[in-house]
Amino acid sequence: MVVVTNLVDFEADEERIGLLNANLASSWSHRATAGALLLGGGLAAFRAWHAPRRRRWWGATAAALVFLFVVEVSPAHVQVDRLSYGKLIYVPLLACLVVCVLRLVEGSEQVTEMRVALAALAGSYAIHVLGPDAVRALGWGTDSWAYQVKVGLKEGTELSGWLLLVLALWRSGQRHGVSRRLSPRLRHGNGRPAARQT
Repeated sequence: MVVVTNLVDFEADEERIGLLNANLASSWSHRATAGALLLGGGLAAFRAWHAPRRRRWWGATAAALVFLFVVEVSPAHVQVDRLSYGKLIYVPLLACLVVCVLRLVEGSEQVTEMRVALAALAGSYAIHVLGPDAVRALGWGTDSWAYQVKVGLKEGTELSGWLLLVLALWRSGQRHGVSRRLSPRLRHGNGRPAARQT
């Protein structure tokens, strides 16, 4: 979807629409990514408040996602990208986030979903770091279709990765929340309340 809308905008030439231009922070894909980060950060903060045994993992996840949201919506995002090795600044934070989210979905049905999300984010990061040089090496400039496809792929895989990550966190949190609420009353036998003692 991001590739298509970006190429439609690219073909508009002088009448380009900022909302469709994936190169710009004002594009729909950047806004959707920011929304996913904020939603994920809020969800993780809520879980940290209500899940004492997993509080540190939820708390660290919330902090990382909220920080990435702030970077996404601030001028810092562009300034960091302009540094020669600026993209590597995010590596420690992203590594910490990977450890946290894998810990949170450990032993649940969301493990595969989370791995797909992380693979999409890793692919997006690789395109972000290596893509511009690869496109230039093949002889294409920033005003070429190839470069715009690269931009669309980077933004699209990033957006899908964050959305899947938030969905996996939400489902994992639901599972733990339900089991925690039911466990004090429904631990006996086949899930039926224990018989009253007389």
